Amino acid sequence: MKKGFSSCVVIAALVILISAGSVFAADDAGKNFISSKVGVGYQGMVAGSFLNGISVRGWIGDRVGLEGTAFYGKVDAEIEENGVKEDMVKADMWMIEAKAMYALVSRNYSKFYVGGKLGYGQVNMTEYGYKALDGASVFTPGLFIGSEWSFPQLPEVGFNFDVGYSWLLFGTKTDESPYEYENINMNGVNATFGIHYYF
Repeated sequence: MKKGFSSCVVIAALVILISAGSVFAADDAGKNFISSKVGVGYQGMVAGSFLNGISVRGWIGDRVGLEGTAFYGKVDAEIEENGVKEDMVKADMWMIEAKAMYALVSRNYSKFYVGGKLGYGQVNMTEYGYKALDGASVFTPGLFIGSEWSFPQLPEVGFNFDVGYSWLLFGTKTDESPYEYENINMNGVNATFGIHYYF
């Protein structure tokens, strides 16, 4: 995990340096089409497992962006008993995530940005007829870089891709559980991608 995170940091630093160089080398070609607009659409998250979400994303001027997403799906959960890994199962999870973004580069049909996020969700898992997790709370703060672009023929539709690192703050709340420890696979490098229609 540390090696993967280090690679992600190096790649992110290189992309930021290259993008910063392009900012100083040339002025923006013009106002970005999705600036000062709000879009609604789909957002997916890959974090060991896959979560689907409905998203609202908006840009305040050319540089500042905000996004809110409601995710639902299944995540990997690892059960340990007496320090021994017992099983890897799927747990149901819903999560609400808020993002704040700042565009380092803003072109007519694209933006490159950095940002921070905070997610809150709950996990439910049943294993061998037991409620191993029942409404356990999950907090996932994180940092990310990303890009959003559209095509000149269809400028009101924005496509985005973000990659970053999330920290898992996990409070177990068990009900009738014989297990001593449950671990949700949400900590580490993750990616999101989506499509929004801007009004």
